[in-house]
Amino acid sequence: MKHNLPTTTSAQMTMIFLVQLLLNSVVIWLANIVFPSQVVLGTAYFTLGWAIFHSMLALSLIGTLVVPLFEWKQEMMGKALTSQHWMIGYLAINFAGIWVITRFSEQFGLGISAWWVGLLLAAVFDFVQGMGMMMVLKKEK
Repeated sequence: MKHNLPTTTSAQMTMIFLVQLLLNSVVIWLANIVFPSQVVLGTAYFTLGWAIFHSMLALSLIGTLVVPLFEWKQEMMGKALTSQHWMIGYLAINFAGIWVITRFSEQFGLGISAWWVGLLLAAVFDFVQGMGMMMVLKKEK
């Protein structure tokens, strides 16, 4: 059964990735400035800039690659997901992504002090990414 549900084009996916990369980088940089003992960027091998780039590149890639999974879920349900569904899904994806990235802090250059810091970062990322995605998708309509 074919449903007429909105799908994301390749151009939109590219814009989503770039917007997420930019917004995620700004958020993690500000978090490091405001809470330097909870959000640590850089290692003996990575500068602050490279740590931001590597860790947020990974998180943005994860966030972009789950869009087709959400669209597949819409297709299975036969109805469009609401903004609330997307936000809850992205909160979980962002938390899992941050958690995995920080477990490999030597490779990505990002560390957090506790799980609750990851959850707070995920909530902030969720809000900022949601605003960015709405701006990207509304601009193209």
